[in-house]
Amino acid sequence: MSVGISYMGTKRELATTVSLVIADCQPGPILDVFSGMCSVGEAVAQSRQVWTNDIQVFAYEVAQALFTSQEHPLRSQAIADRYYDDFALAYGKLSSVYGSALEAEDAVMAASNFDEFERERRTLNVALDCCRQVAHPQKFHLFSKQYSDTFIGVRQALEIDAIVTSINSQLESSASFDHARWLTIALGRSMLRVSNTTGHFAQYLQPKIGNFRTFQRQRKRKIWQEFLEGSDEVNPVGNSLWRKNNKTFNSDTLLLLPKLLNEEERPAVIYADPPYTNDQYSRYYHLLDTLVLYDYPTMTGKGLYRPDRFSTNFSLKAKAATAMDSLVQSSAQLGSDIVLSYPSNGLVYSAGIDPLEILKRHYGTVEVCHSIGHDHSTFGASKGSAKSSVVEMIYRGRL
Repeated sequence: MSVGISYMGTKRELATTVSLVIADCQPGPILDVFSGMCSVGEAVAQSRQVWTNDIQVFAYEVAQALFTSQEHPLRSQAIADRYYDDFALAYGKLSSVYGSALEAEDAVMAASNFDEFERERRTLNVALDCCRQVAHPQKFHLFSKQYSDTFIGVRQALEIDAIVTSINSQLESSASFDHARWLTIALGRSMLRVSNTTGHFAQYLQPKIGNFRTFQRQRKRKIWQEFLEGSDEVNPVGNSLWRKNNKTFNSDTLLLLPKLLNEEERPAVIYADPPYTNDQYSRYYHLLDTLVLYDYPTMTGKGLYRPDRFSTNFSLKAKAATAMDSLVQSSAQLGSDIVLSYPSNGLVYSAGIDPLEILKRHYGTVEVCHSIGHDHSTFGASKGSAKSSVVEMIYRGRL
């Protein structure tokens, strides 16, 4: 994986199969309208130009880095050489505000049993309340103030803010936007790796007697170290000349496709892997979007959600079929072939409608290219098993 980040609904295991279906479509650019972490774009890479779209801003940043960046990411040694001094200075300033909370967190990490752990956490909560009332000595303190001891620990939150400070300091002087984007992606990757979650940011886990040791281990992981290691594992796709001619979009798919009717160049192929459950994807990745936007959002709910989280009709049973019809119709109006991935347990099927019939309304030639047994992750097993066995249908429509 070029960025090493798992994303809900990913088709990485099916990407090669999908790419072979796309290879038999008309020549020209492919537009992946729900690109996520870009597994299909990577599989298609350099056989044709790749356009991507995703409404989630972090996913959009990933697509830009993979498919349009003109500079390779810096590696860990170069990052340490260029960024550490700014990082250390910013971390020191934040530590002067959060000193009592850091001491309290150390006591939590040293607790030998759950009762002691819970007692020290109560002390930490009091210390954090006091620290948050103090005027902050620097511009970038979002994670320290709003997310300490939630998905991440206090020290980890300070490290995130200090890294953001160093990225922006270098961006103002000499760093390129490409380098800053790669670093932000590596930082997001490190946040996921140290977080107190089941692999996403829908909600952070509450420590219990059975898991508090795991909680302690996660809190002890260093963001800076994870950040450096992650920076050595991110890479762009293809060569710079090929990337120069790709396009990325950050839009609601159902609004984007009609807009493309006014463009001279249109995609030859639309690949669509729409949401298929009643889970809104924005719920799972809002913290990554906040990292990019860094806008000090008002937070709500147990997941500390952003107020502007996107909601799609594809995840509403009563509207999913209409949304899919609109998607297919717009693709046909563009003159694009369409390749559609959709699982047998998707909401459109649940509403009693076969996606094949929707495709036949708008395309002259429609076929089921593959019917593949596949395990979908439930991302934390909130609704039962951690894996859901389904049949993944891959359709193709041509005018």
